[in-house]
Amino acid sequence: MGAGAEVRPPRFGFLPALLVGASAAVAAEVAMAILLYDGVGLVRSITTILAVEAAAFAGGMWSAPQGDHDLVERLRRRWLLCMLAYLAAAVFGTLWSIEVLGEARWVRGAGLAVLAALPLYSAGNVLGGLAVAARTDLGRRLTGPGSAAAVGAAFGFVLTGFLLPRALVPAYLLVACLVMLSLGGMIFGTVLASRTDVEELARRPARSGSVSVIVRRRPADDVAALELREDMHIRRVMPFEPTRRLPWDVVVTRQLLPDLDVSIRIVFIGGGASSAPQAIVSEHPLASVDALERTSAVVELGRDHFGTGLTIERGDRLSVYAGNLDDLIESLEPEFDIVVFDRAALATIGGVGALSKASVTRLKAGLNPGGLLVWGPGRPEPGAPEIPDGWDHVQYERSDAGRDDTEVVLLCRGDDGEWPEAFDEFRRLSAGGPIG
Repeated sequence: MGAGAEVRPPRFGFLPALLVGASAAVAAEVAMAILLYDGVGLVRSITTILAVEAAAFAGGMWSAPQGDHDLVERLRRRWLLCMLAYLAAAVFGTLWSIEVLGEARWVRGAGLAVLAALPLYSAGNVLGGLAVAARTDLGRRLTGPGSAAAVGAAFGFVLTGFLLPRALVPAYLLVACLVMLSLGGMIFGTVLASRTDVEELARRPARSGSVSVIVRRRPADDVAALELREDMHIRRVMPFEPTRRLPWDVVVTRQLLPDLDVSIRIVFIGGGASSAPQAIVSEHPLASVDALERTSAVVELGRDHFGTGLTIERGDRLSVYAGNLDDLIESLEPEFDIVVFDRAALATIGGVGALSKASVTRLKAGLNPGGLLVWGPGRPEPGAPEIPDGWDHVQYERSDAGRDDTEVVLLCRGDDGEWPEAFDEFRRLSAGGPIG
């Protein structure tokens, strides 16, 4: 499938569920006819009522709100409409029971609509929306409502069978439904607050499928962040926090920069979404940076939404290139001091090991004496050619009690220089020997 191609559901994907539903309806009515058969008229009447109710319920699920960024608010409105539908049914049923409305055909038709169709449609609409909320929850905190709804239906049948013979007015049971819906509504907000809400701000086609910018919110934990995604891989995350910490590559490269009167050249492999290149040339007057990126969409969306300030062009001190990484590495002029590998960028092509051996050899050979290779922000990949033979290396770790992730940075070089014990928020994790 080409980049940006439309993803269509299977042509007959709806058919299995439709056939199961039809079989369940047939079984239910056959059981009723065998066990409670009381003439053709009764069966036809019950058939009509069940058909209307099932069609209304299915229509409600079919028209449920989809997974847009305002899904939670739209579901709240659906819940309110559901309660209003049951209120209307309770009022109509009460008037019917005390024989205020009469026995005219149009009254019976209205009763079928208000008592059967409207409540089932609104209930199906709410349940369909809850199913969409669970399916589109990227945090996977919500479960589908199908099983709970089926158990609730069984409880409702038992409750109705127990109370209906004792109720002075059958419609009073619909008032009980309003009480249950009110209780569900109070729980409803808490449940949906646990959902990870996602809003897409931009999308561009790319080699890997697409590059997108989304806002991810989790109201229950008061967490919100801007994410840059390449296909299904997260390239960059920027929390909406006034005290958010600096990206790992900005912190690390600042630590590695020499004095302002010493020139330095840095190469970023997968630096199209990074704010480090612009920060380096702004803070160090003799620094030059080459940023290599696989797709131009990452550079464009990084600039537009994350303030990286990068444009695909060759400049005096800051150059940004987009294309096949092996080809770009081959075209680099040698003699650089630091090479930074962004594992998040390389994940889309299979990790660091996806770079050709020739590219890794060329980068190592192009380093000036005392040069550094830097990998981040995750732990080294088993089997990946990350550390040249005989090179010294050390890992640094940065963790935050308020976050779920831990960032690990690996540095290595060919000389025997000293490694700092810690810098900024990073602490020394290991040095020499095996890694991982």
